[in-house]
Order: sequence, then C-alpha cells, then structure tokens
Amino acid sequence: MATHVQEYDVVIDLQKHQVESHFPGISYDDFDRGGSISPWKICRMFEAGRAIPSIVGNYLDGNTLTTDKHALFVLGGEYYFDPCLWDVARKFNYFPYKVTLETINLGQTSVTLRQVLINKLDNKELATFYLKMVLVDRISRRPTTLPSWYQEKFKDVKGRVGDQAKFLLNSQLVVPEGAFQVERQVMPSDTDHNGHTNQGSYVRFCLDAAQVANKAGVLEYVQGDICLYPVLKISISYKGESDSGDRLMTHLWQDDLSPQMLHFATYREAKLILVATITFKSRPHTLSRL
Repeated sequence: MATHVQEYDVVIDLQKHQVESHFPGISYDDFDRGGSISPWKICRMFEAGRAIPSIVGNYLDGNTLTTDKHALFVLGGEYYFDPCLWDVARKFNYFPYKVTLETINLGQTSVTLRQVLINKLDNKELATFYLKMVLVDRISRRPTTLPSWYQEKFKDVKGRVGDQAKFLLNSQLVVPEGAFQVERQVMPSDTDHNGHTNQGSYVRFCLDAAQVANKAGVLEYVQGDICLYPVLKISISYKGESDSGDRLMTHLWQDDLSPQMLHFATYREAKLILVATITFKSRPHTLSRL
C-alpha cells in the first residue's frame, strides 16, 4: 500500500544538500502527562522531517537506495533540547514549525545529518538532532558500502569537519551491579514500516523506565513525576533490532558524578540492542512569565 502524504510545504536545495519541511502545528496527542511536548514526540517530528522530503522529493536518494536488498537505518544520534521548548506550547495558541535537514558528512557506509526544529512564530531553534544513517544489507543486517554514484553526488560533503554526530558507541559498556531493571513487551504499534521497533518508541521506553525507577525510589534528586524535569539531551545508539512480541529488559542507573544523567542499556534476551543516556534538568520546570 502506498503512503499518502499531505501536501506539506517542502523546500529542497540540491546544491547545498539542505531541505526545509513546514508543518501546520501539533496535536493534543503530542503532549505528555505534565503538559509539555513529549520528548519522544519531538523524535517523531524529526523523523517526519526526514521522511516527508524523502517521500515527496527523494531527498538523500532514500527511495533509490531502498531496495529489496538494502535499506537506510538510523545508527544513532544526539538530541539537544533548548529550555524554551518547554514554554512554547503554553506561550502560543498554535505552533506552526519547520524542520530543517542538512547533510554534513559522508562516509563509506553512512551519511551524517543535522536537523533543527524551529518555531515559525519567532524563529527560535527549539531542538537539534545530529544523526548518522547507515546503508544496511537486509539479509546480513550488516553495513554495506554506499554505491559509487552516491559518493560522487555527495562528494562535496565528504570529510567535512565541524558538527558531527557524537552518539554513544561504547562497546565496553558495563552495566553496574544493582542497576534497576524494567521489562516490557514490544507491541505492534511500537514498530515502523521497516518491521522493527521505531526509534521514537525506544525513547518512550527509556522515559517510561525512568519513571518506574523514580516511583520505586531509585532516583535521588527527583521530586514528583520525572516528566516535570525537562530533558536537555538524549544520546542514543542502536546496537540491534527488536520486533513486535519481543520482550526487552532495560537496565538503568544514575551517573556517579551527575545524578541528573540516566544511563540505559536495553537487551533482547542476552543481546544488547540499545545504549542511551538522557540528561534531565536538575530542577523541575516552572512556567516562565510570558
């Protein structure tokens, strides 16, 4: 079944390898139980900022690269959230926004991108996402070399210095003894068109696990619901895949030096599939005078 895409305003600059996707606003479902825009919904906004240009304009040649044998997967990335994000939905009666997307580096098997979520009413940058996408062989599930025509097309961004995706790739991760554990089952609605758990769902799993740990009295500094503490940064790296019906075990623990940083390691059976760190504001959010 073909995907129907609303006529969003999408502006693509092929020479600069940049694109802007414009969205009319957010919905009730985008808010969390604390009244702020949910971080995992922002992850979905960034996903839409990649998917829409690919569908309507074949940006990054995603439609060309995606075949029966190959697909582009997100390997990991870092989200940065500006403090003003937690007031924007209260400050404005409606919230039209745009997501910019820029190719900033090219490797042998991967492409590094930068996305920015911008409030169109005051042009403030609300969140930024640096990510790396990798071309994967569908059979072996291993990275494969980008075709020569693709490397030629994006040769001007190859080896660029500057902003890079600095996501966690720590293969020496050791889960501390006594780390809190939360188990959950992946539901069909947690998965995407690639047939595995959606990246936004993993962020939701981590945030849910954090609140379970909080209610169990594990977190030192949190008073009340953890969703009242704004998220400042999410670093995430995907080590494997999971699908509907899989049971996942998430281990989480506070950073020894900065307790507002929570570390997560998620396993499917004995296989590590996710490493993440979420940094929260050390105090709950108070509504700014507007």
